[in-house]
Amino acid sequence: MSDSIPKRCGACSVCCKDLTFVMDGALKLAGVMCPHATPPHGCGIHQTRPSLCRAYFCGWHHLPSLGEEWRPDQSEVLISLRAPDGQQEGIDFTLLGSHERLVWLPLVRYIATLIVDGAPVYLSLPGALGYQSPWVYLSDIAVLKDAIAARDLDATTAALKAALQICIDYPKTPLPPGSV
Repeated sequence: MSDSIPKRCGACSVCCKDLTFVMDGALKLAGVMCPHATPPHGCGIHQTRPSLCRAYFCGWHHLPSLGEEWRPDQSEVLISLRAPDGQQEGIDFTLLGSHERLVWLPLVRYIATLIVDGAPVYLSLPGALGYQSPWVYLSDIAVLKDAIAARDLDATTAALKAALQICIDYPKTPLPPGSV
């Protein structure tokens, strides 16, 4: 993908539905479509959308190496920045659809490349309505790093599946009052 050809969201409105944020003084929960979204046509107030929306980092939109197959509504993977309390800001891969998407070879390779390059990498799932999104920090999982270093695809995917299981098993944590 060339830097000179800007990507367009098109029919994708994943960030409008699958993120939790405060807009107009109200909490918009993940799993609930933003009232300004007009799928499949995008944002009904795009020209005057809030700064929160303007500043959102959609990995597919901003990372030129990711082709159309990575668009969140097509890949079922939302790539964002994550900066949990006490943790380093990094790239977060949120699995939106089937958990089997975790073994999609382009995703496995991209996660592996980022970890080899020393980038902080997270894996998350959408939180249930009113609950925080469970996540795991992949960059410190020794068995994953070892599998990547050995270029062992089976061991890498097994380690990613184990990390996913941590997200699945994580107890539901309600969103704190006034949180985003």
